[in-house]
Amino acid sequence: MSRGGQRRGGGGRGAGRGGCLLRLMVVLVVLGAAAALAWMLFLPVVVADQIRARTGFAVSVASLSCNAFTGKLAVRGLVVRNPASFPVSDFVELREFSGEADVWSLFSDRFVVEHLTVDVRRVTLVRRADGRSNAEVFRQNLSGPPGAAATPPAPGAAAPPARQFLIRRLALRFDQLVVADHTRTKPVVEEFPLGLDQHYANLTDAKQLLVPEVLRRLAAANLPPALGGWVPGDFGRALGVAVEGASARGTELLKDAGQTATELFKGLREKLEESRKP
Repeated sequence: MSRGGQRRGGGGRGAGRGGCLLRLMVVLVVLGAAAALAWMLFLPVVVADQIRARTGFAVSVASLSCNAFTGKLAVRGLVVRNPASFPVSDFVELREFSGEADVWSLFSDRFVVEHLTVDVRRVTLVRRADGRSNAEVFRQNLSGPPGAAATPPAPGAAAPPARQFLIRRLALRFDQLVVADHTRTKPVVEEFPLGLDQHYANLTDAKQLLVPEVLRRLAAANLPPALGGWVPGDFGRALGVAVEGASARGTELLKDAGQTATELFKGLREKLEESRKP
């Protein structure tokens, strides 16, 4: 009897341990789900606060998910607002920014993105009374403390090379561009419906975005010739050359869009290089 009772007692203790293990697993699953939910809920707030603290531009995000192990990122409903120093608050409205990157490429000389989708509802470029645009101020603040003046390179010193990248597949949609010039006595605000829906492969330079179809649409939209000066960096210079060329040859471009846009695209790099010469 005593041996049987001992066996039954041992079985009860085993069942108890199994029950405790099962309850522990349930608790871990619940905690993991709660942590994932908290991550999804609070990550957009954290990212928005960090961008605002860094740049001075207010940011709101409808949803944001990020997986650091797979390199997947999905941002929806992103809105960026200008600081109070600009007379217009609108800056960027994105429906979607999503893609997948090669995580290991972060540790190499070239950052690789497998696929990327950028769906832009509207971008509002604003130039305030001192001549500075919101795109210029945002980029400068993102690379340094808000309001800090950019440090010019030492005489004769070469600028640090830009980080190389490769985007294997890019889907770009861009609905509307708004340009607000407040440098004049009477501000000028213009809206340009672009309606871009382009797909690219193996992008290694932002200037590759200016394919002939995009140039045709820039010419049809009749953008201000000086627009390139509102956008910082090499892309801004390339955009300036493209817009100026499209504006100067607008009538011819619309008559023979394919041939003229292709010629403009081929000459874009040469014109850009000439604009860099002292």
